[in-house]
Amino acid sequence: MDENLDNLVICSKCHTVHKKIDLPYKKVAKCAVCGNKLYSDVENAFYKAVSYSVTALILFVVANLYPIIKVYIGSNQSILTIPSMVATLFDENFYVVGSIVLVVIFIAPLSVIFSYLALWVLTYFKIYKNFSKHIISFLMVSRNWAMVDIFGVSILVALVKLFGYAQIQPGVSAYALVLFILVDLIFLKSIKPVELWTYFSRAYDGK
Repeated sequence: MDENLDNLVICSKCHTVHKKIDLPYKKVAKCAVCGNKLYSDVENAFYKAVSYSVTALILFVVANLYPIIKVYIGSNQSILTIPSMVATLFDENFYVVGSIVLVVIFIAPLSVIFSYLALWVLTYFKIYKNFSKHIISFLMVSRNWAMVDIFGVSILVALVKLFGYAQIQPGVSAYALVLFILVDLIFLKSIKPVELWTYFSRAYDGK
C-alpha cells in the first residue's frame, strides 16, 4: 500500500491525483487539469538547491554582519544592523515580538539552509537514512517559518515613513538582504516536497 502511495502525487492547487513518472533531465511535470507544477527532474532540482543554499548562506552572513541602513537626522547618525534591531526589541521589553522576529529572520532561514546542505551530504554518502527522512519532514515545516521576505517589506515600509524626516543611506547589508530574498523566493521555496522525497528514495535505493 505504501509503495502504491509513493507513486502518486497530488496537485497543490486543484488536488488532482496523478501517477508519478521518471522525468528526463531538466523536464517539469505539470497538472493535467490546472497546469500547476507538480515536480521537476529530481537530480537537477536538488543540486540546484544545494548551490542556492550555499549562495543564500553567504548572503545571509553578509546581511547580518554589515549595516543595513544609515539614518541621518541633522547631525545625528544611526547605524542599524539586523541583529541590533532584534536586540532593541528585547531591550525595550518586547520579548514576544523579539522572539518571533528572531525565529523568522534568523533561526528558520538558517535551519532551512543547513537542512538542505545536511540532506545532500547524508544522501551523497548514503548514511543515516532515518535521520535524512526526519530532515525532509523538518524542512516541510521550517521553510514556512522563514519569512525574511516579509521582514524586508517591513523595513521598506518603515523607510518610506522616514524619508520625510531623515536622510537614508542603504548599507551593504541592504543589497545582500535583497539578493537573499530573491534566492529564497525564486528557488528555495519553489522546491516541491515530492521532489525531496523522490530524491531521498533514489539516493538510498540506488535508483
